[in-house]
Amino acid sequence: GVKPCAIATSIHLIIAQRLARRLCEQCKELRDIPEEALLLEGFTRDDIHGNLRIFGPVGCKQCNDGYKGRVGIYQVMPVTEAIGRIILAGGNAVQIEEQSVKDGVWTLRRSALHKVKMGVTSLEEINRVTLES
Repeated sequence: GVKPCAIATSIHLIIAQRLARRLCEQCKELRDIPEEALLLEGFTRDDIHGNLRIFGPVGCKQCNDGYKGRVGIYQVMPVTEAIGRIILAGGNAVQIEEQSVKDGVWTLRRSALHKVKMGVTSLEEINRVTLES
């Protein structure tokens, strides 16, 4: 019931967050995943051909099923003038997300994929925390 003008003028930043399990540094294992599967997950061809290394959980005495600790995955979206105009016009979440991507904001999924690329967490884990069930 809040008027769009009140939202557009009072909100400056929107943050989405998820907690993912961190891969154990002692036992994480390199995985061989076909290129087609990586493309379906959201990686680009540049990612794949740029020495992409995907790790997965194993499990050892130092961890819990291949994971030890947690890591935050974030999407930080400033409410730009363009996004404010979409809100004022009564736009929907899809339109706002499309504009935020044009503005260079990483989606929650892209941020999660980056954590996988860095070897911090697994593809299975980011699918668990970022895909809608």
